[in-house]
Amino acid sequence: MEPHEAVENTTWDLVNDIEKLREHLKIPEWLVFGGSWGSTLALAYSQSHPDKVTGLVLRGIFLLRKKEIDWFYEGGAAAIYPDAWEEFRDLIPENERGSSLVDAYHKRLNSDDLEIQYAAARAWTKWEMMTAYLRPNLENVQKAEDDKFSLAFARIENHYFVNKGFFPSDSHLLDNVDKIRHIKTTIVQGRYDVCCPMMSAWDLHKAWPEAELKIVYDAGHSANEPGISAELVVANEKMKALMG
Repeated sequence: MEPHEAVENTTWDLVNDIEKLREHLKIPEWLVFGGSWGSTLALAYSQSHPDKVTGLVLRGIFLLRKKEIDWFYEGGAAAIYPDAWEEFRDLIPENERGSSLVDAYHKRLNSDDLEIQYAAARAWTKWEMMTAYLRPNLENVQKAEDDKFSLAFARIENHYFVNKGFFPSDSHLLDNVDKIRHIKTTIVQGRYDVCCPMMSAWDLHKAWPEAELKIVYDAGHSANEPGISAELVVANEKMKALMG
């Protein structure tokens, strides 16, 4: 497959793949763990197959709502990272910035010109890597210099974002919380998460107060932040104890 050939996979295809994997491995039911886009998939999967999920550990909540996409890709997070934002924004000509930068990047990430794809992918990936930690992580930022990694990373994210996750409504995951309300759940959220700001974890917690919310007060987005890693270990150990 050539790099510019898009593969049309919906969120529901991914949910079906997860279920096929469970069936293939002959696992009757399982604990589902996911962070960031993984939290989106974990919620979508558990709402589709609630009888197969014994518990949920979620990190850096991302509900794929318009306000979350707008925050990170349309200028909200620029208030905190104006220097990194300008590099991301300036790849797009001024006459295209008035509508949707996500759409403008989609056009370039799917260009017939591989160099245009790579340039857009590097800018997209660097923006996220620059903002993923509370304190800059240079090793993480350098991932953006790998053209093949960046292109895969950027195109996969952009594909789902430009299609609004293929959800039937903006609040789909919140609207279907009742299907999973009975599932033991821990939400781990960095207070200073710029990529997936705490408003989403808070909205989920308000809709689902039965889920435990653990706020890490000195962390950003990455699962590798020490405080977040520690809380994820604690959450999984608790789940293991509960499940015997």
